[in-house]
Amino acid sequence: TLFIDSQTQVEINVLQGERPMAADNKSLGKFILDGIPPAPRGMPQIEVTFDIDANGILKVTAQDKATGRSQHITITASSGLSE
Repeated sequence: TLFIDSQTQVEINVLQGERPMAADNKSLGKFILDGIPPAPRGMPQIEVTFDIDANGILKVTAQDKATGRSQHITITASSGLSE
């Protein structure tokens, strides 16, 4: 869900780690999902999925459930993902 009324985009930060504070984990990348129809905060539903293949390539996808609009990022070991 979004935190500001009429917000039309959301930044997705992809982190690796188990620390409770996001700042204490490793940033793997970020991307923007835009084109979200303006609505009261808390109304838009954004679904984020994580898929990792046999080669360790991580694909993170964010989708606005109302419109189907989506964006993704692909993260490989060379771009910062560790075992």
